Amino acid sequence: MKGERTIETPANWTHRQLALAALLLVAFIATAAVVPVLIAPSDPKGVAAAAPAPAEPTPAGSTPAPTPSSTPTPTRTVSPFLVRPAVQPRPVKNPPHRIYREFQSICALARQSSKAPLAGLAPAGRKVGYQFAGSTSAALAEPGRLPSGSTSCLTAGDRSLYWTPIVRQGRQILRPESFEVFYKAGVDDYTGVQPFPTGLRLIVGGPAGAATAPDQGRVSWSCTDYNEPTLPTPGTCKDGDRLTMRLTAPSCWDGAHLDVPGHRGHLTWPLTGRCPGGHPVAVPELLLRIAYPLDGTGELTVDSGPDEEFGFGFIAGWQRAALAKLLKTCINAGQLCDANGSPS
Repeated sequence: MKGERTIETPANWTHRQLALAALLLVAFIATAAVVPVLIAPSDPKGVAAAAPAPAEPTPAGSTPAPTPSSTPTPTRTVSPFLVRPAVQPRPVKNPPHRIYREFQSICALARQSSKAPLAGLAPAGRKVGYQFAGSTSAALAEPGRLPSGSTSCLTAGDRSLYWTPIVRQGRQILRPESFEVFYKAGVDDYTGVQPFPTGLRLIVGGPAGAATAPDQGRVSWSCTDYNEPTLPTPGTCKDGDRLTMRLTAPSCWDGAHLDVPGHRGHLTWPLTGRCPGGHPVAVPELLLRIAYPLDGTGELTVDSGPDEEFGFGFIAGWQRAALAKLLKTCINAGQLCDANGSPS
């Protein structure tokens, strides 16, 4: 009848519910088949990994194009002789004038060898003998570490290594009576001098350094009534004299390197009593003085070649506390100390 509503019976409602359930089941099965393809099982975040595109066939007789690759990041090699962190200079002051600001380390001859720890005291290919004082260990310590073994130095805490080419009178090797090493203030502000870092390496003089050294960095030779940068000629020194060698090292450090190629460029000389900008850290100025007893008046020669190019090598091996105490008591206080570290 027109306008009459269809009455829903429980039977009709059950058939429709079953049909809807069947439709949902089909949709679920279809989705389950697609999802594993969209989600890569190896991706922990459920992000699909893009499948690689199939490679196109290369035409016969042609060279395949190289596969582009990312440029590797270059690796920077850090020098084992770089000090970290860099040492900062102390503020420059204007302390009272002092004539002496130093202490000394007196060492005996420890050994002789034809092998130098660092090159630079003689021309390449020249056969040279060397005399050593200080550390008795023939093996060099790792950069920044104290050497093992004992020392021939009387001053407590000094395990540093000092060496020079051999000096001869005729064919006879002159045996040093002593190696005296004076640690001084090379700058006007002696209160700002800081300790050497353990393992600092340095060559002073030699063929590459003698020509460019200032006056205070050149070797001097002396005996009775003689004091010049060259060895005395035969007969100048009397029998029984002592031939004395003096040579001073630069005392301004770059604050960053224990060593550099050539073993020189990380230290330089003060200018007008101050350390220059590229080498701002004041460290002790080394004055090496060696006394050789003479027996006769024969010709004096140096194994390394020209006597004005005579030099010495140095590797700092001080125990940190001992060196700091000597600096504070002697150099920083403007005092003259003896070999025991006591102000005189």
